[in-house]
Amino acid sequence: MAKQLRLLRNFWGRCSFTTDVRACHSFPVRRTATGKGTAAPERTYSRTSVIMKEFNSKGRRGVNTNFEPSLNNEASKSHSDAVKEMTPPIQNTLATLTMKLERLGCINAKDILRAVKVFEGCAENITSKDYQKLLQMTIRMVEEEYRPGASHVQRVWKLTDGRDDLINEEHVELYLRMCYLAEFPADPWDVLSQLKRLKLEPNREVLELFMLLFGWRGDLGGATSTLAIMKERDIPITETTFSSLIVAHGVNKDPQGIQSVLDTMRSVQMSPTRITYEALMTAFAVSGLIPEVKRVARQIKQEKISLSQSQLSSVLLSLIKSGQAGTDFENVDYIVGMMEEAAGKMDLSRLMLQCIHSGYVREAVHLLPKQPLIRQNNHLYTNAMVYLREMVHAKVEPDLLVEMCNDVRQQEINQYSLEVALECALAEHREELAWALIRALKAAGNPVRQHYFWPLLHYSALTNNSSKLLGCVKEMVKLDITPDLETLRDHVIPGLIINHPLLTLEMLQGAGLTISQAATPILVVLIQNKMLDQCFEFVREMKPLSLREIISPLASVWAASPQRVISLLGILMEMNRSTLNEGELEPDWGGQFVLDLLNSRAGLSVHQIRPLFEELHKRNVRVSESAVDILMTRASKVIQQAIRDNLRLVFDPSVGQPPKEEEYNLLPHPNKMNVEELECHLVELRAKGLNTRGTLRRLLIMHASSNNTQRVLALIKEAEVGEVSLSGGMMSSIMTTLTESSSADSALAVYNELQTKYPSFNVDSYKVIDLCTLLVKKKRTEDAVNILKRYLEEYSKPHAKKAIKRNCWNLLMAAAENQDHTNTKKIFDLLQTNHVINVDAGHSRTIDKARLRSGDLAGAVKEAEYLWKEYKCLPMRIEILVQLTLQSKQGGTRSKENDNLMQSMLDIIVTSKGSLQAHHDLLFACLEAGQPSDAKKVLQNMGRNVNMQLVERQCDRYAKTEKDEPLLHFLTACRGTNTVDQYKIYKALLNLYYKQSAGEKGLFLWTMMQEDEVTPTPPFLSTLASLLAASNIKIPFTVQ
Repeated sequence: MAKQLRLLRNFWGRCSFTTDVRACHSFPVRRTATGKGTAAPERTYSRTSVIMKEFNSKGRRGVNTNFEPSLNNEASKSHSDAVKEMTPPIQNTLATLTMKLERLGCINAKDILRAVKVFEGCAENITSKDYQKLLQMTIRMVEEEYRPGASHVQRVWKLTDGRDDLINEEHVELYLRMCYLAEFPADPWDVLSQLKRLKLEPNREVLELFMLLFGWRGDLGGATSTLAIMKERDIPITETTFSSLIVAHGVNKDPQGIQSVLDTMRSVQMSPTRITYEALMTAFAVSGLIPEVKRVARQIKQEKISLSQSQLSSVLLSLIKSGQAGTDFENVDYIVGMMEEAAGKMDLSRLMLQCIHSGYVREAVHLLPKQPLIRQNNHLYTNAMVYLREMVHAKVEPDLLVEMCNDVRQQEINQYSLEVALECALAEHREELAWALIRALKAAGNPVRQHYFWPLLHYSALTNNSSKLLGCVKEMVKLDITPDLETLRDHVIPGLIINHPLLTLEMLQGAGLTISQAATPILVVLIQNKMLDQCFEFVREMKPLSLREIISPLASVWAASPQRVISLLGILMEMNRSTLNEGELEPDWGGQFVLDLLNSRAGLSVHQIRPLFEELHKRNVRVSESAVDILMTRASKVIQQAIRDNLRLVFDPSVGQPPKEEEYNLLPHPNKMNVEELECHLVELRAKGLNTRGTLRRLLIMHASSNNTQRVLALIKEAEVGEVSLSGGMMSSIMTTLTESSSADSALAVYNELQTKYPSFNVDSYKVIDLCTLLVKKKRTEDAVNILKRYLEEYSKPHAKKAIKRNCWNLLMAAAENQDHTNTKKIFDLLQTNHVINVDAGHSRTIDKARLRSGDLAGAVKEAEYLWKEYKCLPMRIEILVQLTLQSKQGGTRSKENDNLMQSMLDIIVTSKGSLQAHHDLLFACLEAGQPSDAKKVLQNMGRNVNMQLVERQCDRYAKTEKDEPLLHFLTACRGTNTVDQYKIYKALLNLYYKQSAGEKGLFLWTMMQEDEVTPTPPFLSTLASLLAASNIKIPFTVQ
C-alpha cells in the first residue's frame, strides 16, 4: 500500500490539475432532470456521480438526450437489399421506445428486453447508430429503475460479440456508464484490453469512468494505471479523480490513504468542495469509521458547506450497504437527522427500495416512519404498499417478511400490511410465502377469507397433483377454516377425478371434511358436467342434500336431458320430505326449479311448457301459488297463457313458498324507478313521514335532465316548505343538469341561489365554465364574463388544467361563433391571467376565428402576429391565407392593401415556421380557395423543395373531412409538373369516395388516372373495385 501511495505522489508532481468547475453538482449518481410523467420515486445511488454530472453539463457527449427521431433515420444506401429488409424491425423497436419515452417519461426493463430480443434476431444488420440509440435507452432505463439491472446491461453489451464495428469510444463510454449506474461488476481491465485490440484511444470521459469503477472496486493498481494514461495524454486531474481515489482507499479500509489524497489536494492548491466531503463521508462509512463520518459532518457544518439531499442519501445508502447501520440503527438516524436539517425536501422512497433489493429490509422498514403517510386512515392500498410489494418481489424470506409486516402494523403505518403482502405473494406465485402470511393473519386475529385460498388451490390444480390440492384443503382445515361450497365447487373438486364420486368423497374426508360439507358440492359439479349416471349413483348412497344449492345447476342442464333431470329432482325432493317435521310445509322446490328455468340463459319457450309440466306431474313435483304469481309477472304474455292452460297439472296451494322468493322482489330500487314511479314513491314517503332527501334529489335531477324547469322549481319550493334543505352539492348537480339541457335561465337562477345560500361553497370549475358557455350560446356574453370573473376572483383557481381544457375550449369557441372578438378576448385573458389554461394552438385559434367570423382580415393578421410573439402559437394560418386569397379575387381586381396583408401574413409564417412551410401553407390556401392556377405557380416556385410528407398529411386531412374540391384542384395544379406524386392525391380521393360510397365519382377517378397516366397499385385497384361493386357499377379493369 505504501508503495502505491509513493507511486501516486510521483504522479501528482507531474500531472496538471484543474479545479472542477462543476463542484456545485451532487457527488452521488442521480439524474439531473427526471423524465416527466414518471411515477417512480426519485433515484439515489450509492456510488459517486460527478462524472455523470459532467456528462450532463456537457450535453452527454455522443448522447441525444431528447431522443428525437432523426429526419434521416434510414439505413445507408450502400447496404444490400437483404439488410434493408431486416432493418425495419429494429427501426420500429427504436421508434416504440422513443414514443414511450416521450409520452410516459420513462422506459422500463421489459421494454429494453423486448428491444434486445429484436436486436438479437437481426444481429448481423445492426448499425452503429442503432446500437448507440439502444445504449442510450438502456441508460435511461437504468437511471429510472430501482430493481437490479445488471443482467440487462450484460445482455445489451453481448450484442457486440463478433461485431467489432459496433464498438467505438462513444459506445464504450455509454457501456461504462451503464455498468456504473447498474452496479454491474464490469472489469475495466477487460474494457481497456478491448480498446487496445481495436486500436481505440480512451478519451477523458472513459478514463474518468475507469477511475470511478476502480475506486468502487478498491483497485488502487487500476487507478494508478489510469492516472498514468491520463498523464501521458495531458488530461488534467480534477476533483472528481481525487474523489474516486478517496473512495478507493475507503473500500480498502485505509484511512491513511484517504488522508494522503487530501494532503495531495492541498499541495496542488485544490480546495475541497462538497464533492470531496461527500466522498470522505462515503469512504469512512464503507470503512466502518463512524466517528470519522461524524467528524467530517461537523467540519462541514463549521465551514457552512451544505450537502444536498441526494448526496446525503448516497452516503446513507453506502453506510447501510457496508453493514454499518448500527445495532439500533443509530448511525442511520444520524444521517437522517442531517437530511432533515439540509435544504430541500427529504425523500427516502427510492433509497428504501434500493435497500430492499440489496437485502437490507430491516433498515428499509426502519426508515418508513420518516416518509409522510399517503393516507391517515391506514387505507389498504396506500401506505407502504409499494415497499411491501418490492419485498415480495425481492424474494425476502417468509419469516423475515412476516416480521416486517408486523412491524409496519405496530408502527401504525398500515394495519393491513399482511393482507397487502399476501396479495402480492399470490400474484407472484410465491406459495410458501402466501401460506406463512395466512398463518400470520390467523395468529394476529385478522379475518382470513375464503378467496385468499383460491389462487393457491388453482396453482395446485394446475400441477395435476391431487395430493397437493388436498394438502391445501388440509392446511385450511388446520387453520379452522372450512372450505365453503363455492370454494369446493369452483376450486377444489374440478381439480380432482370425479368419475367415481364416492371415492372423491373419501378423498375429501381424508383431507378433514365431513360428508355433509363435501357431498353437496360434489353433486353440483357432477350436474354441471352433465354426468347424470354418476349423479343417480351418488344420490342413492347419500343422506338428504342441500336442494337450495342444487336447483339452479339442475335447471341449467335441463335442456340436455329433460326427463332424467326432473327424475333426479323428484328423487331429491322425496329425500328432502323425509326430513320435514310434522306439520311443516314443504318448500316449493318445483316452483323454484321452474323459476330458475325461466331465468336461465336458454329460458323457456311456449312449446316446452306442457311437456315440462307433464313431466313434473309424473314425478309428483308441485308448484305453489306464490311461484305461479312470480311466473305470471315475469314471463311474456305468450308464456303466461301457456302456463294458464297447463297450470292444473302442477298447481298445489298447499305447498310452501319458493326458497329464493326474496330474489324476485317486484318493487324496484329508487335508482331504477322512472319519473312517474319516483313521484309516487315521494308521496308514499311523505305520507309515512320517512326521509325524502335521496328520492327528492334523484327526482330533481331527472326532471332537470328532461328540461322540465317548472317541476324543478316547484320541487325546490316544496323542499323549502317541507324544511328539507338542499345541500350545496345537490344544487350544484341540479345546475349542471339544467345546463346540459340548455335551460339557461333556470341554471342561472339555481347558481345565483346557490351563491346566496352557500356563499362559501366552491362549485366545480368545469360546471361554472359550462354555465358560462351556455350563456354565451344564448347571446348573454356579458353575464358569462361577469360570472367567470367573479368566480375566478373569489374562489381557488382550478388545479387540474388538463381536466377542464376541453371545457375552456368550448367556452372560447362559443364566443368566437358569435363573431364577438371583444368578449372572446376578454374571456381568453381571464382564463390565461388566472392560470386556468396553458395557452396552446387550440385555445389561441378562437381569437383568430372571432376575427375571421366578423370579416376583419386585417385584425386577424395582427392577432396572428401577436399570438406568435406572445405565446409562440400560430393557429389558423391556412384559414387566414384562404380568406385573403378569396378577397383578392373579388371583383377581379387586387388591392394594394390586400397584397400587403398577404405579404405580412406570409412574413409571419416565414419567421415562425420557415420559408418552406410558408410555401406549403400558401399552396394549400390556393387549393382551398379554388385557385388551381395560383397553386400551380406556387408549385413551380417551389421546384424540387416540395415536402411530400406535408403534402400527404394535408391530403389525408382533406379525405377525413370529406373535402374533395381541394384535392381535385390539386390534381389540376399538378398537371405539367413532376414535383408531386399524383398517386398520393388519387389515393386520398379514393378513400374519401369510399367513405361516401360514391361509386360514380370513383369511376370518374379511374378515368382521370388513365388520362394522367398514373399507374395504380394493386391495393388501390382492390379498394376501387370494392367501391364500384357496392354501387352496382361494372368494373373496367381486372383485379389480380
